[in-house]
Amino acid sequence: MKKIISLIIVALFIVSCAPAEFKPYKPDPISFNKTEPYSIEEYLNSLPKPEPLQRIYVKKVDDTTYQTVQNREEATHIMLAPKEYAKVGAVVKLAATYKELALDQEKLINTYIYQINALKELLAMEQKKTEMYRELWIGSENAYRYERWEHKVDNTVHKAGLYGVTLGSILIFLLLL
Repeated sequence: MKKIISLIIVALFIVSCAPAEFKPYKPDPISFNKTEPYSIEEYLNSLPKPEPLQRIYVKKVDDTTYQTVQNREEATHIMLAPKEYAKVGAVVKLAATYKELALDQEKLINTYIYQINALKELLAMEQKKTEMYRELWIGSENAYRYERWEHKVDNTVHKAGLYGVTLGSILIFLLLL
C-alpha cells in the first residue's frame, strides 16, 4: 500500500512539474458582409416626374381650320402651345443628360464597391494568415517548453557530472602536488 501511495505522489509530482500550455491572446475575428452593387434604376424610378403637358385637343374641320374640343375621343389631332413644346425638348434633353450621368455614376460607385469587397477579402485572408501564424507559434512554443522540461533532468545530470569531473580533477591535482 505504501508503494502505491508513493507511486501516486511521484506521478503527481511529475505531472505538476510539467510546463503549462502556452496560449497567447487571440483577437476576435472581424467579419463583413459583401456590399451589394449599386443600381441606379431604383433611384431613377423614384425621381419626381415633370408636370404633365397641357395638350390641346382639336378636330379638323377643313384643310386650314381646326376646332378645339374638350373630349379626347372627338379629337383628330393633339396640339401643343409653343411653351409646352419647349418643355418637351427641355425634358428630353434633361432626361438624356441625367441618364448618362446616372449610368456613369453607377459605374463609379460599383468600382468603389468592388474595391471595398476586395479589401474585405484581403482582411479575411490576413485574419486567416494571422490565425495560422498564431497556431504555428503556439505549437513551437509548446514544443520548446516540453523539450526543456523533458531534458531538465538530463541537463541537471550532465551539469552534476561536469562539476564532479571538475572537482575530481582539482582534487587529484591537489593530491599530486
